[in-house]
Amino acid sequence: MTEHNRTTLVGVAGGSASGKGTIVDRLLVHYGKRASVLRMDDYYRPIGQIPRDADGEPNFDEPGSLDLERLAGDLDRLRAGEDLHIDSYTFNQPGVQSQRLHIPACPVVFLDGLFLLHDEGVRERLHLTVYIHATPETRLARRMARDQAERSLTPDIIQYQWDRHVRPGDLAYLEPVSHLADVSVDNDRPVEADLSKVHEAIDALIQS
Repeated sequence: MTEHNRTTLVGVAGGSASGKGTIVDRLLVHYGKRASVLRMDDYYRPIGQIPRDADGEPNFDEPGSLDLERLAGDLDRLRAGEDLHIDSYTFNQPGVQSQRLHIPACPVVFLDGLFLLHDEGVRERLHLTVYIHATPETRLARRMARDQAERSLTPDIIQYQWDRHVRPGDLAYLEPVSHLADVSVDNDRPVEADLSKVHEAIDALIQS
């Protein structure tokens, strides 16, 4: 696509706690008012519709836990230059209220999410895809810290989800399609990841 004044959709994928959100935040700072972000997490279905594992626990690491058809439709609206207004997902945290989110159809809109490479309907709507790589060991350590601080989960619950949901989801839905990404970023080290290739790829699209 080479039409002028379009919205360029950039998908940023990677496993849980790979650093997708942090890297998207850095990209938002870099592009400033030219960019906005849509989080795939806000397309989780109501808790009663989330797939369950063999023990009856909700599994958020299955594509069926997300309303991907609604997401694809919203991506079409962004591509057409329409702003979005959606409700945030609260991850069922007691006392946390959903917020009404405004996602403007900026020149660049980042989509941050687990399954954007796996789902063809979502993937085919993106102009550029980025895969964030971090080892399972690094990601588990980050998830332990994050989910205790932000989601009030205990270490036992986090480990259960990792063993039963996250790693099986990685192997089934993420790693087999990681090669489809246009750009890969190493985010396994304690230093900030190098985003120069991502900048170059985005700049080439928005300047064309």
